[in-house]
Amino acid sequence: MSSKNNPEMRGEVTELRKYKGKEVKPVRIIDRENGINFIGAAFEDGKIVTDDNTKRPIPYQQIYG
Repeated sequence: MSSKNNPEMRGEVTELRKYKGKEVKPVRIIDRENGINFIGAAFEDGKIVTDDNTKRPIPYQQIYG
């Protein structure tokens, strides 16, 4: 049976990306005061991945490996 809700039809699950050796997962980041609204990355403990220089969240698509 074909259905958009059938888990078998969704395809293969991709691996989580790693930042500085730790796995990160995609999360939605919204900060209206600073004009931030995109998919970012967070560690398993929930802490947002930020750039060391600018202190801004890093977009998930910019994390490789």
